[in-house]
Amino acid sequence: MDMTQEIISEKELEVKLYEFKHTLLNYDYSDVDNVIFFNIESFNWYLKRFKNNPFEKQYNELEEIFKVIMPYIPSTIPDEAIDTITHILEAQYDDKELIKKNILFNIKMDFIEMVKDLSSQKNWDDLVAQCQEIRKAKVALHQEQRVFI
Repeated sequence: MDMTQEIISEKELEVKLYEFKHTLLNYDYSDVDNVIFFNIESFNWYLKRFKNNPFEKQYNELEEIFKVIMPYIPSTIPDEAIDTITHILEAQYDDKELIKKNILFNIKMDFIEMVKDLSSQKNWDDLVAQCQEIRKAKVALHQEQRVFI
């Protein structure tokens, strides 16, 4: 995590996580209740033709929330590993930002699937607690680094 980025409060993280869950699982698609997509091509055609459609709105809302919660979501790839992998691959492929973007995209997709697969409130509470623990670790690291500065 970029340590220049401000660490959000526990409450703000909790609110943003609930906002994410609601946007992902309970999004209002009433604008397209009467629309049926026969295949992926018809869906893609719809997305290109009708700007500001509900799918695009949902995606944009999720991306805005991700900007805030990304440093706190659980991942099998820690920040340091992302930086190391990016550095190694950069020597071979020469596009650090694209590599990092692809890795972060996969982390986002994993988190989306994680939220979609939750089967109970307890599972959700456990996920929120895990995000809070990641946040606390970042706070501790940030405080530790300030001591050395």
